[in-house]
Amino acid sequence: MLTVLLIQIAFLIACIIVQQYPEAAEFVTRTFVRGYVDGVGRVNSSLGFSITEFSFFIVVISSVIFLAWGFCLLRLKNVWGFIHRVLMIILIIMGGVCMYNYTAGIEYHRQALPIEGYVGEIKEEEFKDIATYFVEDYNKCANELKFDEKGEIILPYSREHLVEAIRLEFDKLSDKYFHDFVPKAKPVTSSGLLTAVGIVGMYFSVLGEPNYSTYATNAELPFYIAHETAHGVGAMREDDAQILALFVCANSVDPLLRYSAYYNTIDRIINVLNYLDDQNVKKEVNSKIDEKIYKNYSYIYQHWKGKMFLRDFGDKINDWYLKTFGQKNGTSSYEDTEPQVDPGGKVISLSLYQKIYFEIYYKNNVSEG
Repeated sequence: MLTVLLIQIAFLIACIIVQQYPEAAEFVTRTFVRGYVDGVGRVNSSLGFSITEFSFFIVVISSVIFLAWGFCLLRLKNVWGFIHRVLMIILIIMGGVCMYNYTAGIEYHRQALPIEGYVGEIKEEEFKDIATYFVEDYNKCANELKFDEKGEIILPYSREHLVEAIRLEFDKLSDKYFHDFVPKAKPVTSSGLLTAVGIVGMYFSVLGEPNYSTYATNAELPFYIAHETAHGVGAMREDDAQILALFVCANSVDPLLRYSAYYNTIDRIINVLNYLDDQNVKKEVNSKIDEKIYKNYSYIYQHWKGKMFLRDFGDKINDWYLKTFGQKNGTSSYEDTEPQVDPGGKVISLSLYQKIYFEIYYKNNVSEG
C-alpha cells in the first residue's frame, strides 16, 4: 500500500509541475488527456444514466462501510485491521485526486481559448443598431417559441433532443484546441440537493461526463448544458466555458438555443449603451423587449425563490475550488469582464461577451449585405 501511495504522490507532483507551464499543459492535454477523456466519454455517453452521480454514491457508501468496518475492528483491538481500511480509503481518495488533477487540473492551465471575438474598430455610433439587432432577434426567438400561462417556455422537443442539438453545435467547432468527441450531458436525479447549494450543472472530467440539474427552467437549460459540454470539449476554465457556451448558442439557428444565450447574457450587449451620451437610448432599446420575455423573467425569479437556501455555502466551496486550480477570480470567473474606457469615457476595448456579440453582428451584417 505504501508503494502505491508513493506512486500516487509522485504522479500528483508531476501533474502540478505540468500545470505551471501553459505550453506543457497544452501538449499533455492534446495528447494524453484528450485520449483518456474522449475514451471514457464515448463509453459513458452510451449509457442512459449519470455515471458521475452513481459513482459518487458508490464511493460514499463504500467509504462509510469501510470506516464502520474499521471501527468494529478497532473495538476488537485489531489496530492493524483498522489502519489497513483507513489506508484503503486514503488510497481511493488519492487515486481520485490524481485522476482529477490529470484530467481537469492540467486543462485549467492550458493556453487561451481560440475564440477571441470582435477586435476591430469600435464605433459608438453603431452601438444602438447592434443592441437593437439582438433585442429584435430575442423577440423573434420568443415569438417562435411557445409559453405556458405562467410564462415558462414549452420545450419544442425533449430534453434528450436538446442535448443532441447542443452536441451538434459543438461538432461544428473545427479548431484542434477542442476534443474530438463531444460528450453527452445527462440529468441527475439528485437535482434538488444540487439546487440547494446553488449548483445547476457539473462536469466530472475523470468520467468525461457533463451533468445538468432538472430543476433548471427551459430558458436557462440550453445555456447551462452548453456550459458543461464546453468543459467536456476542453474549456475547463469557467470564463472560457461561459464564452464558448455563448458562442455556440448565439450562433445557432435553433431559436431555443439563441433565446437561452440572450436570457443569460443580453444585458451585456445592452450595457454598451451606458457609454453613450444620451442615456435615453438604453431605455428606448429596453422598451422593445417583448412582454413574453418579461413574463418569462418573472416566472424564473419565482421558480428559484427559496430553492437555493445553501447557495452561500456552495459558492464559498466553489470559490475555494476554483482558486485552488488557478482561477484567481474564483466564482467571479462566471461573470463577464467590463469594457475598458479612456479618460473621456470612450470605449477602447469591449468586454469578453460583447466581443462575441459584435463578431456575430458584423458577420451577419456582411453576409446579409
